[in-house]
Formats: sequence, C-alpha cells, structure tokens
Amino acid sequence: MSDAEDPAFEQYWADALQPKWADKSESSQRRLDWWRDAKFGMFVHWDPSSLAASEISWSKQFSDDNGEQLLDNPRPSPDLHGIREHRFWLDWFKPAVPREVYDHLHKSFYPGMFDADKFVGAAKSAGMKYLIQVTKHHNGFCMWDTKFTDFNIMATPYHRDLVVAMAQACARAGIRYGIYYSQRDWHHPDYGPERMARYNEYMSRQVEELLVKCPNIEVIFFDCEQYYPWQLWDGKKLFQMIHRLRPKIIINDRCGVPADCTTPEQSIGEYNLERDWESCMTFTGFWSWHGFQAPVIPFEECLRHLVRCAGGGGNLLMNVGPLPTGQIDPREADRLQRMGAWLATNGESIYGTRGGPFPPGDYGVSTRQGDTVYVHVLKWPEAELMLPPLAGRVIASRVLSGGSAVVQQTDAGLKIFVAPSDRQDPDTIVVLQLQRP
Repeated sequence: MSDAEDPAFEQYWADALQPKWADKSESSQRRLDWWRDAKFGMFVHWDPSSLAASEISWSKQFSDDNGEQLLDNPRPSPDLHGIREHRFWLDWFKPAVPREVYDHLHKSFYPGMFDADKFVGAAKSAGMKYLIQVTKHHNGFCMWDTKFTDFNIMATPYHRDLVVAMAQACARAGIRYGIYYSQRDWHHPDYGPERMARYNEYMSRQVEELLVKCPNIEVIFFDCEQYYPWQLWDGKKLFQMIHRLRPKIIINDRCGVPADCTTPEQSIGEYNLERDWESCMTFTGFWSWHGFQAPVIPFEECLRHLVRCAGGGGNLLMNVGPLPTGQIDPREADRLQRMGAWLATNGESIYGTRGGPFPPGDYGVSTRQGDTVYVHVLKWPEAELMLPPLAGRVIASRVLSGGSAVVQQTDAGLKIFVAPSDRQDPDTIVVLQLQRP
C-alpha cells in the first residue's frame, strides 16, 4: 500500500488540519497524552553563531552589512504565495555580523566542554521531561553529520555529531527527545522561487535522515509563521514521509497547518482548554547566547512562567543558549537547578494536571487532577482571595508546602484565606479536595 492510500495517514493529515483537539480523532488526541502530562521541556538554541555572542541566524540576516551601515538585506526569500521575508531591523537582530565573519564561524567552532550526558542531566535535574534541540536554524548550518550538505558539524574542528550525541543522552536519561528544524535556509542555493521544488526535496531528505539516525525523535518543531502555507513546503508529502517513519510523532503549528499544538513565543499562551499549546520562553530575551552582559531573568520569573503555562492549559518550553564551549550559562544553570528543587516538592500541582477550573487572573492560576484542585496564588489580595463558584463541593483544604487554608464555599463563590506565615513566595499552593472529580 502506498502512503497516498494509507488510511492511517489520511486520518493523521485530516487531524493536522483541525485546530481543536475535540475535532481530532481519538488516536490523535491520545498521541499527546505524555506531552500534556510533561508540562516542562528544554529548548536548545545553539550553533556556531554563539562564537559571535549574537542572535542565531537573525544576526546573519543582513550579512552584506559591515556591522555599521544597516544595509538592506540581499538574501533570498521564497517570493511564492505572496511571501516576502523580513527586510527590516529589529533591536534583537543586532549587531549585524559581517559576512566575512559569520560565514566562517563554523571553522572555529570547537565546543570542547560539551558533555551530552551532563547537559541532558541538567534538564532532568530541572524537572524537565523532554528536550527539543535545534538541528538546523534559518542560517542553514546543520548540527549533525548530514550527507546532503557540507555546511554541517563535520566541517568544524569539533567534527562530531551533536544531534546524535544529544539524542542518545536523552535516551539514556529517560528524557523524551525532539528536534527543531527550520524550513527556511538562507545558505542553500535552491531556497527561492526558481528552485523551490528542489529545495523541498533536500529538506525532506534531511528530515528523513534525522528520523532514521535518531529513532527516539518524538517531536518535530518546524519554524515558519502560519502565513507560509503548507503548499510552499509540499507539506502533505513531507507529513506522509514523517508519518511513515514515526506515526506517533508530535508536530507543532509552524508548517502551514494547525497540526498538534500552538507555539506562542516570548509570551504566555492564553487560557485555552480546546487547543494544545506550548509557550517558548527565554532566560535573556534572546534565543542564543549573547554574552554575560545579557541579564538572565530571576528564578521567580521562570517559575511564574511554568505555573501560568500549566494553569492556562499549556506547556513551558524554556530555552537555553549554550556558550561556544558547549556549557550551559552558569546563571541559567542556577535557575534550572532551583526549578528542579521547587518541582521536587511541588510537582504534583504541575505534572499530569490540566488548566482550571478557575480561569487565570491577577491572583495566579489553578490546575486540577482528578478530584484535586491546586490554586496557585502568585499575588495575594489585601486579605482573602475570592474565586468564582465551584460546582464540586470542597471537603478538605490545605497548603501544599505545609499550613492551613480556610475555605468558605457559597453560591457566590469560593473564599480562601491563608495566614501570612503560611504563604510562600512566589507561589502559595492551596490544595482543594473535592467530593468528586
């Protein structure tokens, strides 16, 4: 039976066209169960651009510039389906790295301190359940030993496959592994309107190569905005190949179809129990390492990201931008370690939960699992917290970290009081035990 005649793929493709999970097949809904339960993952944006302490790919966007002139960008764009890629400056693109520097960075790339097991261990210690690694960003550089271009990790002095190393380390650690792969390619000569069919063949072969090399790939994170239609990438054929090799894979919404999940970046997704989503956030406001002069957000802010994602019905994919040495920035490593310590005590209010039943607000969020509701109070009112009415009857209440919570339930709503001495900064978790789920 050919892929085109495979009813399992046709169902998979039909599901990929549906935004709401309720409109997808039962098999498609269940495919994401582990991902919904995981709640917390690591994003890894890293390639030779780290040597220039500059933004990954985007600092190449105007690479004919000498770093001072802010010249218009001559790089290719698809110019198909009405698409015109960015031709303007944003502050986070700066500085422009001159072409004679950027296009040769890989020749000096030697991450001699990279240890895949230690790296993945940091994710596991942080309480993260999955890891998504950038394999090829918009600049076209490939972090694995690919046979389809010489612009890859084997052209560096390091000369070792960083994708296979990370995938194998994830398998050893019990961390689910996924890849980021950008359909854009500002290096490949066929990326443009004249030879897009040839470029799509190249792209499909690379994705297939990755899936074969790393049999534990469970997620693919594509990266082009929704106004790039799937026809631009020959998307149905691409999905056919992926489904043939990995029928249970999860794919995001950046290949022209809704697929499995929405991926807001640098913002927390809106409260949504009808559509799976994952907020992609950074420690510094940049996707790759920008040097030690770039401030790192405090632990408390990172924790609020996670709590607000869980309470809104989504996941948090927290990005690290490794140093050229292959190490995680020590400041980011500190935040990860503290996240893990917090989750070791409070993880039951995050893992395996769903958002609600109370909508998020200035006070914080709520999560739920079975007959238990967790109210995450990130900001207390002056005295007591007033929440909307709850259909189920509360039969017991407590503070997760220890202490008592006084709960008064009426038709008007739910009133919660916790003594200041029992409150925890930045998140007081009030556990409500219900009579029924």
